[in-house]
Amino acid sequence: MKFCSALLLLPGLAASLSAPARLGSSPLAASSKFEAPAPLSDSITHWLEVPLDYADASSASFKIRYHVDDSNFSATPEAPIMVSMGQEGTMASVRCNSDMVSNGAVCAQIEHRFYGSSVPSLSAGGGSNANQFLGLTVEAALADTAAVISALQRQYPVLDGAGGPVPGALRPVVVFGGSYSGATATWFRMSYPSSCAGAVSSSGVVNAIYDFVEFDGVVAEAISTPDASCAGTLRGIQEEIDARFSAGDGDAMKMLFNATNLVATEHGDADFMYMLADGYSMIDQYGGKAELCEGLAADPTVGGLKDVLLAHFGDDFGQDCYYDTECLSVENNPAEVGGLMGSQNSRSWRFQKCSQVAYLQARPGDAAALRSPLLTLQELEAQCEAVFGAAPARDGGNDELNKKFGADRPDLSPEYTATNVFSISYKDDPWKAASVTAKNGASLPYCYADCDGCGHCGAGVSEEDARICGDPQALFVRQVLAQARFQGSFADPNHPGAGRSVVVAVDAEEESVSLTGFDFAADGVTKEPWGPLPCVVDGVEITADFSSKGGPADLQGEWSAVKNGIVWSDGNVWSKDGEEAEAKEGVLCGATFARLMADDCAEEDLCVYNDAGDSQCCTPGEMCIQGVGCRC
Repeated sequence: MKFCSALLLLPGLAASLSAPARLGSSPLAASSKFEAPAPLSDSITHWLEVPLDYADASSASFKIRYHVDDSNFSATPEAPIMVSMGQEGTMASVRCNSDMVSNGAVCAQIEHRFYGSSVPSLSAGGGSNANQFLGLTVEAALADTAAVISALQRQYPVLDGAGGPVPGALRPVVVFGGSYSGATATWFRMSYPSSCAGAVSSSGVVNAIYDFVEFDGVVAEAISTPDASCAGTLRGIQEEIDARFSAGDGDAMKMLFNATNLVATEHGDADFMYMLADGYSMIDQYGGKAELCEGLAADPTVGGLKDVLLAHFGDDFGQDCYYDTECLSVENNPAEVGGLMGSQNSRSWRFQKCSQVAYLQARPGDAAALRSPLLTLQELEAQCEAVFGAAPARDGGNDELNKKFGADRPDLSPEYTATNVFSISYKDDPWKAASVTAKNGASLPYCYADCDGCGHCGAGVSEEDARICGDPQALFVRQVLAQARFQGSFADPNHPGAGRSVVVAVDAEEESVSLTGFDFAADGVTKEPWGPLPCVVDGVEITADFSSKGGPADLQGEWSAVKNGIVWSDGNVWSKDGEEAEAKEGVLCGATFARLMADDCAEEDLCVYNDAGDSQCCTPGEMCIQGVGCRC
């Protein structure tokens, strides 16, 4: 099982995490590991009608909910919208993280379709298998997110001085997510770049590994420090439990862990072993390995493991529907079985695993494995078939998802371009093997928190270690907003026809903003390129050094969403001409055209614009800008 709320990173403070919705009111949720939920008084709930099946124009529809907190909204035309992606659990409110607060954003939390209250009505089939096969897909959830963002743009329009909406003006949007929602944050930026300027993906499991044996290995490695004997102790306890099952005493083991619901059921043995493995793995996952290892050191027996798990999750942990194939098989089960998820949320997440994302955690083949030999890939697939009548992930659904989005290399996706995604992973997180593992491009920064006890989405991170990825994350968000506002080609009324371009780097490493352009010589035809000129962006303000052109060293300007341009302190206004600096089409005084291929380009028109040797063929009216390419 996996789940985490979008991480709230406050530089200089401990990273804090909202309790996963799956944890309900269990002892874990009430522990000091998690913050109290955001006050509902700060959150306004909205409902949005969406189609069950986006591919069917005649599809039935149902309502999903999202929550909005505008208590920190600066209400200026330039203020952003920041959205927490839907997660695999109930979302009862929204929490504004530090980036949302510091940037004066409207913050919103989406509830994922088929979780919480965002489920078709019972009269329309509810969370039935038929409805899930039609509508519970990653792609549908991404389309829901786009629809919610469109609704937010309408709810919080850019207003002019008279209070009227500015035609065509949109607020910049940044999305956040952790774990599965970290993956969907990445995939949303890739799928809907015009709706989203950037994404923060904490422990984002973008690599939907089908047979995820690496998970067990990371847990074993993590709990081996600082107590080198912990993994061996746990392995020995699991071997004793397996021996008891082999001796025909498995039912006694189930009753010991209060998993009486798994006695004498077809998949009960594997369900029980999954519950055990997921239990101790989640303790490590959420930064609690010291609690696990200290408990086992005090009582290195089967009873000791039982005491640790039930004290951590609650006495009914073993009865949770998520670990009970028979319970999962009941469509629209009204029972909130167990203390973690509740039956509908359990069914929905298990369906997503069986249909697309997989992450099936079978026992590895090596002797260092922790989990039971009963947890085979074939048994996990059989559970999918028992509950849903099929295993679509095995039959192509998982491969299709990974190929579409590039798995752990989003930059290699054959369908989408990946830019402006900040990925974070943590040393002791078992899910790190399913995440991005390196920086994969200038605008795809990556941060690895190499700290002992740092778990999923930053659970267990100390105040000091919170800065490892917290500071770069804050810089990344500022860079994304600066790029959304300032990057592009501009028209300067003081120099008609002479191009000006602003480029903002998004790398979460250092502020880098440059300004380039050209002026016409006295003959009115010859171009005289200049730049790049250094600039500094602070929120909606920009300061440019024009001293190399004989101008001021600190000309100040301000981004105006109403004017869609930069208003300089000398009264000049540069208007964006609509051609973004990262666009791929050429522009000839506002007209688009097809570029010549580099092989057919005249030498004087060939623009080699970066150290990698990438090139474009410039056309009349364009100039070559380093780091960008040909621009008007």
